Amino acid sequence: MINFDTIPASLRVPGAYIEIDGSMASLDTVGQPSMLLVGLKRNTGEAVANEIVLVASLTDAVKKAGEGSMLAAMAKRYYAITPLMQVFILPLAAPVTGNAATAMMTITSMPDETEVFSFYLAGELIEVSILVADGQSISNARTRIVAAINAVGICVVASAGEGNGEIVLECIHNGSFGNDIGLSVVSVPSGMELDIEGFSGGTLVPDLIGANGLGAIFDNDESGYLYSVSRYIALGLNDAATLSSFHIESQRRYAPPIQSGFRIFTAFSGDYEGAIAYGADKNFEHVTCICMNNGITSIWDAAAIVAASAAPELFNNPVKSLEGVALKGLKSGTKWTFEQQNALLFSGLSLVQKSRDGTSSIKRLISMYLHRPDDSLDDAYLDINTTEVMERIRYEQRLGAIMRFTGKAAAKSDENYRPGLPIVTLDTLRAYLLTLYKDTLMREYGWVQEYEHYKNTLVIEQDPTNASRFNYIDQPVILSPFYILAGKAQFRKEV
Repeated sequence: MINFDTIPASLRVPGAYIEIDGSMASLDTVGQPSMLLVGLKRNTGEAVANEIVLVASLTDAVKKAGEGSMLAAMAKRYYAITPLMQVFILPLAAPVTGNAATAMMTITSMPDETEVFSFYLAGELIEVSILVADGQSISNARTRIVAAINAVGICVVASAGEGNGEIVLECIHNGSFGNDIGLSVVSVPSGMELDIEGFSGGTLVPDLIGANGLGAIFDNDESGYLYSVSRYIALGLNDAATLSSFHIESQRRYAPPIQSGFRIFTAFSGDYEGAIAYGADKNFEHVTCICMNNGITSIWDAAAIVAASAAPELFNNPVKSLEGVALKGLKSGTKWTFEQQNALLFSGLSLVQKSRDGTSSIKRLISMYLHRPDDSLDDAYLDINTTEVMERIRYEQRLGAIMRFTGKAAAKSDENYRPGLPIVTLDTLRAYLLTLYKDTLMREYGWVQEYEHYKNTLVIEQDPTNASRFNYIDQPVILSPFYILAGKAQFRKEV
């Protein structure tokens, strides 16, 4: 006997009654992935601090974050790479205490001829024509440079210094992160001389939101960010307090009962010793951090660039290698040596590769997870792909179970029940999990392997103290991204 949802068994009125049931018709169960950009806003930004909000476009993002803010810069980097994700922002109020990082450019002599002075500032290429006609002075050149910098709309403002030819550059936001802003000369007109002092003096590591505060932000979120199956975060701040807060929240949301985690992208810029020390005291399985050797691009821009580039690839195929994915606009600094690269990968830091034309791409993205609670080394979550693919596998298992078994009765075994009864048994569940693994996860998606091992190690039981509950433990054997080929060529002169 077939069971109906809306047609009663006691019906006697003549007619043809047909239910329409779409519970088995869904094809696209994944939907559109979501990206959350997290960074500092300006007071001019219209968005409320510490609240996630959907943005409709780059213009909307800049309006809500405030032109020139860290968050607005991240939005510009993101939209320059991909428009295909649903974009949200989490604006953080800028620190009101501490000091802003500053830098100094001092023009000491004018060029012999009218030429272009070009330099990178916070990852943006700025070009200024330095005129020598009509008696142009150092003061005139300074005015032109200041105007060019302020017209770009980055998180640095320029002003004339006290001395002749001095240009003061100041980060819009207070904080030590401003010390990492890159300032690098590309070309100087012949005869023109200038001195450059890089950014320094920024103080106050922002303790903007603790773990509990971040949890409340996500728990109270009504923007729609958490509705997506796949969620990613570009984190513009990389200080220990902020990273720890996001790490704790990523673990909470990854685990039951929420089961709605995310991958986090951030960046570090500095020298080798600083990089090793930075990665050594962290243990974050859902966070990936690229490591730039005193990069020209700011850490917040770099986070947005990597997130915008890598997240779509992870979404499309969570087990595929990310090597070679282009990082449009990233200026990563000096190349690390081979020995340094290997050591960084053992310190939880990810690598980018720099081509001879100056463009950058991903070398390897790993998580910042390094060890077990007892401090013994553990590579279970080495590649950022691992937590991504396991969450996607869990989603497929959960969604299929919800579609098939909601509204059913639980029985330990099939006691010759007639077909059509809404009853789920141990064999029913076992068949479902094995079919999903073999036909969907392995054959269709290519995420897993070793079906016989999976089948032989799958254990399902009806809970001995709760007959409405089934428990199972499985051992999916996931694919790994392919990064290394090792060979040995034993040549011969004759055979």
